[in-house]
Amino acid sequence: MRINAVSLKDLDEIFRLESNTFKKDAFSKTSILNLILKNTLFLKLIDNETSNKIVGFIIVIQDREDRINLINLLIRKQYQNKGYGSYLLKYTLNKIKEMNNIEVIVLNVNSKNEVAIFLYQKFGFRIVQKIENYYRQKKNAYLMILKI
Repeated sequence: MRINAVSLKDLDEIFRLESNTFKKDAFSKTSILNLILKNTLFLKLIDNETSNKIVGFIIVIQDREDRINLINLLIRKQYQNKGYGSYLLKYTLNKIKEMNNIEVIVLNVNSKNEVAIFLYQKFGFRIVQKIENYYRQKKNAYLMILKI
């Protein structure tokens, strides 16, 4: 496995993964395009041993001078529960720690997504707020924060 920056040629595959995973709560293709063009970090995990296909990706944006917002972390279904999410998150957190002035990382996660919540907690994120009807499907989210 290797981690690279996402490029414009990845747009269709990223959009397919996003749509298949998040269904009606997925980002639009235009939103993903804008994130590729304007992101702080938009990284992909690639299975270079078998196919060079995208196993997963992570998107973080700097939304304030001192804050990073982790807006998406996705691992393809057949690769889940094998440590790839931890691998990608750890790599990304190390990259963020190299940046100047960043004091906090925030994220929103579906309050029913116990696997993701456990992953984030393993890296020191803590739940600070429950947000009712956060997603388009009226599902709740937790706001989680990691101070660096």
